Amino acid sequence: MTLQAKGIKNNELTLVLSLTEAQSKRLSAAKRYKILKKVAEHKRKERKEAKRNPNRKSLKKDPGIPNLYPYKDKILHQLEEQKRKLEEEKTRQRQARIALHNKKRNLNLTDLVEDATTRNKFFDDDKPSDANDSVTAVDPAAAGLKDNSRKAFYGEFKKVIKNADVILEVLDARDPLGCRSTELERMVIDSGINKRLILVLNKVDLVPKEIVSKWLTYLRNEYPAIAFKSSTQSQRTHLGQSSTPINLASESSLHTSECFGASTLLKLLKNYSRNLNMKTSITVGVIGYPNVGKSSLINSLKRAKVCAVGATPGSTKTSQEVQLDSKIKLLDCPGILWGENDAEMSLRNCIKTELLEDPVAPVELIVSRCPQQLLVKRYNIPPFRDANDFLIQVARQRGRLKRGGIPDIVSAARSVLQDWNTGQISFYTTPPTQSSSAGEVTLVDQWGEEFDLDNLAPEDVDMLE
Repeated sequence: MTLQAKGIKNNELTLVLSLTEAQSKRLSAAKRYKILKKVAEHKRKERKEAKRNPNRKSLKKDPGIPNLYPYKDKILHQLEEQKRKLEEEKTRQRQARIALHNKKRNLNLTDLVEDATTRNKFFDDDKPSDANDSVTAVDPAAAGLKDNSRKAFYGEFKKVIKNADVILEVLDARDPLGCRSTELERMVIDSGINKRLILVLNKVDLVPKEIVSKWLTYLRNEYPAIAFKSSTQSQRTHLGQSSTPINLASESSLHTSECFGASTLLKLLKNYSRNLNMKTSITVGVIGYPNVGKSSLINSLKRAKVCAVGATPGSTKTSQEVQLDSKIKLLDCPGILWGENDAEMSLRNCIKTELLEDPVAPVELIVSRCPQQLLVKRYNIPPFRDANDFLIQVARQRGRLKRGGIPDIVSAARSVLQDWNTGQISFYTTPPTQSSSAGEVTLVDQWGEEFDLDNLAPEDVDMLE
């Protein structure tokens, strides 16, 4: 039945349909602006009327206690007493929380003293009479570690020396003597008649090839030494190992993330195992300063991220064993320092830059060691007189300014140290005049036969020249 049949007319049908449809909220621009203008005018009139009204509400300021009030001193004394009691209550609650926390951990003062005494006795009994007193670890506050004490690191170092047949001392190719310790090498030689030491010159991609060749010649007068470049690839497995000699590699391929020198080092270790007719696998300990690339070297040889690496000092906290293959087992040792001041330690990235109390001192060493032309070109600044003038210009160039436009020298020094630790400032040292004693020459000749260095020398020459 149609709507007309039900008696609904056309005009009524149109009204019903219009009521059921959604109404549009669209307005013309003129009407919308007119509404906004009227609303603003209405609010303006309300504000004006509120100012005219003398009975409007306002928040009155507390005038305090009148000076003429006879009991003002007494009231002030009562207020001070209430404030003091409130502070005492807060202190009592804080001490109660600390006591409850220590009780839950079962750590009171007596327990701490007994534990420290026991650990000191164990360390003194285990420490040799001719121990190296200059062996130190990274400061806990500087490295950001909880168990980063001198004794803990020294114990891990002794463990690696005791269990290893061959010791790899990793050196930074930019400053090999700066991160080398003759005291450590003496401890390795004195620890056993069959202990062997190999010097690994890491990060050779940051130094010219002729300088690397000179350093290898200098170091090989005392111990076997090889050049190495660790892999910097980010994947967990299948890290690249390049067999291309450095002299044949282009600049782009040389600065890639692949590893160089791994095959030479593995051949050196396998020659030692074969020449001594060792039936079991040899244990190789990796030692050196913090951030010279010990863990990166192990990862490059294993071709997998088996050891934690990072630019932060103290990434390796305990010794770690890695089975390379059926013939070689590697031991990663935490980094140890030998009697250095904070300025020298910071230049070797052994202390966090943001935790240095005086970041200006290491920058003074950088300015004294690097050519001025290199720093001027690196930071795009005019020639400077001294380290302080250099930091002022760097602060202005990088916008490190305090209130009033005063250069922030400390912030600029931390920025320069960060560039130094990440390798953005090119720097390298040259070897000193060679001087080898007869005993050192005899030692090198004897170890050269065990490692079969004569067969490896041409390969190293091809890689470096």
